[in-house]
Amino acid sequence: MAESLLFSIAQGVLGKIASPVFQEAVAIYSVEDQIRELKNTLAAITAVLLDAEEQQAKNNRLQQWLGRLRHVLCDAEDVLDELECEALRKRVISRYGGISEKVHRFFSLSNPVILRAKISHRIKEIRETLSKISIEKDQFNLNVRSADSGVAPLRSREMTYSFINKLDVIGRDVDKQKIIEILMRPNDKNLSVIPIVGIGGLGKTTLAKLVYNDDGVKEQFELRLWVCVPEDFDLKKTIDGIIKDATGQSLSNLDIQQSQTFLRNTIKDKKFLLVLDDVWSDDRSRWEELKALLIEGASGSKIIVTTRNSKVAFIMGTHPTHNLEGLSHEDSMAMFKKWAFDQKEKQPRLDLLDIGNDIVIKCQGVPLLLKTLGSLVYTKDEVRHWAHIRDSET
Repeated sequence: MAESLLFSIAQGVLGKIASPVFQEAVAIYSVEDQIRELKNTLAAITAVLLDAEEQQAKNNRLQQWLGRLRHVLCDAEDVLDELECEALRKRVISRYGGISEKVHRFFSLSNPVILRAKISHRIKEIRETLSKISIEKDQFNLNVRSADSGVAPLRSREMTYSFINKLDVIGRDVDKQKIIEILMRPNDKNLSVIPIVGIGGLGKTTLAKLVYNDDGVKEQFELRLWVCVPEDFDLKKTIDGIIKDATGQSLSNLDIQQSQTFLRNTIKDKKFLLVLDDVWSDDRSRWEELKALLIEGASGSKIIVTTRNSKVAFIMGTHPTHNLEGLSHEDSMAMFKKWAFDQKEKQPRLDLLDIGNDIVIKCQGVPLLLKTLGSLVYTKDEVRHWAHIRDSET
């Protein structure tokens, strides 16, 4: 594990660059060319990182080279996070069109030209530093190493999983109960589909996890299955993901004919709950192919779909869409305090709470923003740090 740490960080940066949310941010700031060059340079470095980390113990200069790379990767993560957060905020503005002038001022860019120039300059600095590091790598005669042996392959976005710490969730009890009520209704259909729709960061996956792990739901279904759907809704990968969750077996070596047979036999005559998380593709034909396989399950089987796309919900849903809204101000404040203050403190400082209240208004009930901005001020005791986040235009 230790020897592949930097390799994993580099993969994470490349994965973030490839994610849909980040690509949206890149388009906002018109930095496609710079990001493309940064990605290509980092990919060339990543190709030899496994070998470099293995050899560093006997080469002091190689250790220094890896140290410089580590620093620039941290800088890269920071600027990518900033871009991604900005795209999320713009989506919030679009979602909540009727917000007050004061709130809109928090999100608006007083001078987008200056902001774009600032971010472009930061990306340019990172790219130039990476280019130098990439040139320097040639002096070490490093070998290209594959990530196949024990290191996870690159993914275009973060994969999700079904576990959740319920203590981390605030303000979703009503939404949870509404979904569970639908799941518990008896019906004669072989398959019912409940779509959960909302903008990025609202907690669609979190809500699905709460329902999935509810004790009453566990008793209701013989099988509970979770899969994060590939962005292109690749049928083979989706089927294999369902099979792996049901059996613990990885059957990626099977062809599509063998996989679909295995899936139908696995769920045959069993009442199941399947979560199809983070569906992006609105290709109806892909869904119809998968649905044809899933009807092998027993009557009363249910599917929960989470998506940002209302068209996906229309195509897949058999129940009315559950449109997820932002948290109430009270719940938002509770979540922000959880991430911004040390939980051992009996009473947070009132001056920081006042500024925190303004920051919470800024977040418009979006849990990811509350968590992100709360984390930024965590351990910061000086008012100026909090005021900077409150007043920041970016």
